[in-house]
Amino acid sequence: MSKFESTFKAAIAENERRILIESLRGSPELTLGEIHKLSKGGLGRLFSEITIADLLGSGGGAARPTAPASKGGPKAKAGGPVGRKAKTASKVRAAKVEAAPPEAAPPEKGAKARRGKAKAVNTRTAEGRAAYDEALFLAVKDAGGPAGAGALIAVAGGTSLQARAGLARLIEAGRITWSGKARGTKYSVA
Repeated sequence: MSKFESTFKAAIAENERRILIESLRGSPELTLGEIHKLSKGGLGRLFSEITIADLLGSGGGAARPTAPASKGGPKAKAGGPVGRKAKTASKVRAAKVEAAPPEAAPPEKGAKARRGKAKAVNTRTAEGRAAYDEALFLAVKDAGGPAGAGALIAVAGGTSLQARAGLARLIEAGRITWSGKARGTKYSVA
């Protein structure tokens, strides 16, 4: 594998890691159980590199320079590469951090502004879920016809995960119906 290819693959892996961290930070309603399920799937390798500090923001969530190895040799993460592979991975990450153009990092203001648009809702309690379900039902009712999840979230707030769960509860209760598939799914009053 060429040096360019190694650097390119490391850059892709770091961007996947950054996107996952941003997604987790933007979904504070996720439970540890749900995160555990996600970590068992195809994202497992990314989850194995994320720390609590990354999620809390003190880790940055962006490209991170690697610390120099101690005198006793390279220090590997649990389950991470050891020896020559660790040194190569460390060099590739360090080279990528130095070579990354400033425009590659997403603007922090825009990310904060996007997150600020969605009204936060609490679905951790039965009362919170009931209130959110009612807000979703009213949004469907006020739409006056079939409405997509994005339009309902704009009115009722919450995340797409909260909205899907709330809409599923309303469908199960027989209060609303749905038609279409995937992004084309529309909801109407039953």
